[in-house]
Amino acid sequence: MAPLTTTLHLRWADTDHYGHVNNVTWLRYVEEARIRTFGLPDLPGTFDPDRPPAMAVLGAGTFTMTAAARLEFTGELAYHGQSILADAWLSRTGSRSLDLSFRFLDLARTSTYLLAQTTLVVCDLADRRPRPLTGAEREALAPYRGEPLTFR
Repeated sequence: MAPLTTTLHLRWADTDHYGHVNNVTWLRYVEEARIRTFGLPDLPGTFDPDRPPAMAVLGAGTFTMTAAARLEFTGELAYHGQSILADAWLSRTGSRSLDLSFRFLDLARTSTYLLAQTTLVVCDLADRRPRPLTGAEREALAPYRGEPLTFR
């Protein structure tokens, strides 16, 4: 499976006084990559029905809650007004949760800056409690599966 890829545009405000992307900003980049590649738009039902986001399979009565995040910094990203790539894929499907893996690279794919993994708990919107994934949901998400990252 090829990862889903999105381009993130760096902002000067994302940097610290050393001129590189601040460590806290990286978690925002992970969230932005997750939403762009797997998430729903700000207004449910406004996505293109011919290309719904992967998580649309969970339905309108479902939301995901981030339960964990792991970030491993692999290279300094100095700000030069550039863009970077974010590869994302589903690396684990649990009974009530999903792990998404991310790799952030330069546009030439020669430098990796960050490896990240987030665990999302699948919840019922009405009672705000975790709920099990259905067989149909697992099957619909299967094409996005890839190998989990190896961290140091």
